Amino acid sequence: MLTRPLVSGLLSGVMVIAAASLPPLASRAQDATPSASTPSPVVDATLDSMRGGRRSLSAERGRRVIVLFYEDRPHVELNDAFKGELLRFVSDNHLGERVVPYGVANLGDVGAVPQTLVRSMIQPLVDRWGIDILLDWEGVMRRAPFSFRTNAANTAIVDREGRIVYRHAGRMEEAQRREFYRALRGALR
Repeated sequence: MLTRPLVSGLLSGVMVIAAASLPPLASRAQDATPSASTPSPVVDATLDSMRGGRRSLSAERGRRVIVLFYEDRPHVELNDAFKGELLRFVSDNHLGERVVPYGVANLGDVGAVPQTLVRSMIQPLVDRWGIDILLDWEGVMRRAPFSFRTNAANTAIVDREGRIVYRHAGRMEEAQRREFYRALRGALR
């Protein structure tokens, strides 16, 4: 029999926040420039939704910037404060109509675990964050071009062209948060 900790050990979380634009704010007025690194290839994933059907990240292309949070089980709560901060930022700035948040569960290693059991283990996360969670049964986001690490908390920004323009693995400290918001503003231009 599979226990809740075993199944939850197989699950990872990614929060995807898709933002169309952020208005100029005094608290975020500093201009940002996108990373000077070589542009990534265009990224996409089409995944099952906890609310039924399938969702594609490319459906946001040309309209919204996507923010991805990807963690393995030991790191699921590492950046909870930052995720909450970002959701509050979106809410406080009345961006609800221009933001589509998604969580993505990395389920590439669940093997023969019944999908209904896995879905029942993910439902509390849907309830906690109040967002739809997409199900990555094949570990798509662990492979190129996403290439998210399974041994760390990963944060990334995908611009409206579908390219990763910001990537960080680990805790989002104050310096990383400032860099994140600069990159987000640059991606929204």
